[in-house]
Amino acid sequence: MKNLPIAILILAVRLSAVALHAEPAKMMKASRLEALVDANIKATQAFESLDAKKLGDEVGLKYWNVGGLSDAALNRLIELQKEMMAQPIESIVAWARGEQSSFDEAKYIRGIVDSKLLVSDPKLPVNVWIKWFREKEPNTSLLRAKSLASLQQMMGDTYRDGDLLQDLFRVYVKLGLPVHFGQIGITATTDADFMTFAKELSPRMGPSPYDESPFMLKMSFRKMYNWGRRYTGERDKFTMARQLMADPRMKAAILKAGMLKPEKVAIIGHSYTMEVNWSTPGTFVAVVTEMMKKANPLIEFKYFQQGGMDAVTAQKRFYDEALAWRPDSVLFVVMNDGQPNRLALKAMVDGFSGAGAKCVMFDCLWPAVWDPQSKKADPLLAGINLIEVQKLLMASPEKEQFMCLDGTHMMEAWHMLMAREWFKYLAGARKEELAPAL
Repeated sequence: MKNLPIAILILAVRLSAVALHAEPAKMMKASRLEALVDANIKATQAFESLDAKKLGDEVGLKYWNVGGLSDAALNRLIELQKEMMAQPIESIVAWARGEQSSFDEAKYIRGIVDSKLLVSDPKLPVNVWIKWFREKEPNTSLLRAKSLASLQQMMGDTYRDGDLLQDLFRVYVKLGLPVHFGQIGITATTDADFMTFAKELSPRMGPSPYDESPFMLKMSFRKMYNWGRRYTGERDKFTMARQLMADPRMKAAILKAGMLKPEKVAIIGHSYTMEVNWSTPGTFVAVVTEMMKKANPLIEFKYFQQGGMDAVTAQKRFYDEALAWRPDSVLFVVMNDGQPNRLALKAMVDGFSGAGAKCVMFDCLWPAVWDPQSKKADPLLAGINLIEVQKLLMASPEKEQFMCLDGTHMMEAWHMLMAREWFKYLAGARKEELAPAL
């Protein structure tokens, strides 16, 4: 083997790595995988059927609740799905392999799949998705198309994005099922590509309790692209952190970070700091946390997070807990518009400062105009250290790639810039204010 050309050796190593990665999926029993996916599709249909009932549209009722199940029967399927996806992943994997397992197939799989609820109408969104995936990639198996369609089906229920949908992603990845369309050969990556696809799909779908317009379907493509690659590890907080750590411009900050004394850093933040957000593979908070684990594991981070959180809510929900943790510094990423929020923020800053903690905020979260953070001239916030990033954000050549499709959250380019600047600030490699030349 040592006499083989280096190119062949490299190819052999790569093929071995692919084989190792694919091995668990090969060991799964296809019939069991398909039964699990079918159970999820049917249970999600039950949830959607209840929503269709609430609309009171007779056409919609006939279209969605084929089988005429009662509300109690539909709710039973919904609860079974929640329980099923909350089972230990190891037990589901063992069951899928045909090994001894505590996973109760009779209760969950048969309990859902054998119900009278039908998911057969070709205009149901899930069936449109299945057919479309196989049209785009004819070599895709029915099981793999169903896996992707199952995820897209649940994305219609946008208020379940943060919990049950994430369970589906986690379990499907462990089972070797595809969780984003790139895994079946659809190479589209841009929002323009996604809109083209969405315009193909939307007219095929029948009456729905959800918004199946091209714009919303375009968002579902983006969600699947970002979430799917995050769960497979193709692009996530770890890959983003490694990219920044390898950036020559970060060398001085990384060296400085390595010399820091032990420190506890609290982050009190809204959705811009939360991992579940679909707009980016990783938030700047998560990326910096991973970077610091490599540069200096003596720096400890703790998150206090809630979507849409303002200062009043942060004070009520997290202030006492965060103060009891006794952080050395606190980063606030909360909405602070209006007098009640300004006063709540001041009270928290005074409390943390009195306990010896350094309080920090960014001067701006541009282009988030809904979250005004012009703080420099605010006397109530005099105790906060303001990290100036607005000029960098507005001058960035990637600024057109900051705002997400929902008009609220920020995409990867924004989080990468913020991660770079916050890491440098934590490391002592930049001041609060930018140099005059910037």
